[in-house]
Amino acid sequence: MKSDAVKVPAPQGPERGVVAQARRLLQSLSWLAPAAMLNSKGGRDFGRQIEDSIAEINEGKGVLRLQIRRRDAAVVVSVDHYEEMVRMKALCAELVDRVKEKEIAGAAGKYEALYQRITSSTSRRAADALFSVTGEELRESYKPGKTEGS
Repeated sequence: MKSDAVKVPAPQGPERGVVAQARRLLQSLSWLAPAAMLNSKGGRDFGRQIEDSIAEINEGKGVLRLQIRRRDAAVVVSVDHYEEMVRMKALCAELVDRVKEKEIAGAAGKYEALYQRITSSTSRRAADALFSVTGEELRESYKPGKTEGS
């Protein structure tokens, strides 16, 4: 059984990890094309000669478009090609999880910095000064805005 499905090799050298695996898997998915570009076979021919049709799929590109009444009805793929799609799904889920973790870590970092600023001794002194200001000090520091008269 010959197939265009490519086994993803184990990582070698510096390109390890999920992103490198995804790159290699994307390269091996070159067989994945729009349905209109796939070889096609009528449903009747496929069904009557199922074993020959499956052999044709396995020996060819591993993908076949089925048509019923000259309309696209299904795409049949070899088991190897299906397994490649399952691996891509798993890698995609892992990449999404990693992006989510990075976004959460980035947001946590921003909130941590804000919390540190708010709880700093400088902020504390500024808040204490704000609430202990006298009326005279307020009058001295008052500057009318654009909508207020002087």
